[in-house]
Amino acid sequence: MNMNFKSRKAVFLVTALLGMASTGFSQAGKSGFAFLKVGVSARGIATADAMAAGASGASAAYYNPAGILSLSRATSSEIFLSHREWIQDIRSEFLGASTRLGEKAALGLSLNSTTVSDIEIRTVPGASTGTFTARNLSLGMSYSRSLSDMLQAGVTVKFLYEKIFVDEASGFAGDFGVQYKTSIQGLTTGAVLTNVGGVSKLESESSTLPTSLRVGGAYTTDVESMKSTAMLAADFGYLFPGSQSQMSIGSEFVYDKHFAIRAGYQFGVEARAFSAGIGIMYGIAGFEYAFAPLSSDLGSTHTFGLALHF
Repeated sequence: MNMNFKSRKAVFLVTALLGMASTGFSQAGKSGFAFLKVGVSARGIATADAMAAGASGASAAYYNPAGILSLSRATSSEIFLSHREWIQDIRSEFLGASTRLGEKAALGLSLNSTTVSDIEIRTVPGASTGTFTARNLSLGMSYSRSLSDMLQAGVTVKFLYEKIFVDEASGFAGDFGVQYKTSIQGLTTGAVLTNVGGVSKLESESSTLPTSLRVGGAYTTDVESMKSTAMLAADFGYLFPGSQSQMSIGSEFVYDKHFAIRAGYQFGVEARAFSAGIGIMYGIAGFEYAFAPLSSDLGSTHTFGLALHF
């Protein structure tokens, strides 16, 4: 078997694995760079990624760049990192940082990486002839600005890179988002268009980026009798490659600003439905965890995150 055929076989295998893990079997082959469809924070994943309106801080560089400005005035900067364990030795890492630039603007940097290791190479049935590692990378810079007391907008520009077996592809993409605080106290709406751009061919295979549009709302209210706050969020998403739509509903209950319980549900995704998680906040640090079971015997995913506020 020649190198060209083995490369194509490797491309198909990795694309199928990431596609099945992120969105479901029916959508696995609709676009390339499937890792861009996967949430990066445990808070987001636990609330079914219903984050168009509620994303804030460093992780907002992925969900909605408008939200990197949504840091409280007491914490002007944040460093956030997360790690996620997937099926078939798939691992995802996200590292982000955001800081205010005065009162009306914020800047963010992000690194989003997914690795699939120990993929066996076979040219004929039988023992493998070796293994290889597939790598996906997104390196981004985000900028958010307040346009009024109610409206803020943001943009992320990112460099994309993918290597599967001996083949490489790269390109650029952009995300564009807004968040709007409505006249209803506690209600925020948001919209974000992600992954608009293009990449080079991987060997001879063309890739279509998973361009998507998400719109949603988040309502937060105080529960004074319990020294707590409760949040309910909902997003509607449309993935242009394959014309796929989905809906996400997420909830969060925060007790005394120190402990959070989260849960969510996604509709329109074959491999994923229910998710849940917790958060612990103390001083400048915040720890978060999310659990998301996958259907069709794909196992479960576990996501861990750590945020530092300054």
